[in-house]
Amino acid sequence: MKRLEPVSKIMTRKLITLTLSDDLYKAEKLFLENHIRHIPIVEDEHIIGMLSLSDLKRISFLDSYDANEIKIDNAVYRV
Repeated sequence: MKRLEPVSKIMTRKLITLTLSDDLYKAEKLFLENHIRHIPIVEDEHIIGMLSLSDLKRISFLDSYDANEIKIDNAVYRV
């Protein structure tokens, strides 16, 4: 990659986005179909957040634990 190349030359112009009302199944589908790792979350054409593939994987990882048996912080950072 050329370090002095302007962002406008390499940025994506056709954005794939989600809204706050979209579910995580839709997010997972978009990640897989488009081979992407980040999806902007938009509201009224403004970016209000970002969902990453690692966020989604972390949520899926936590779903495999019983909330009564383990604290979330321990599950996320367990080695």
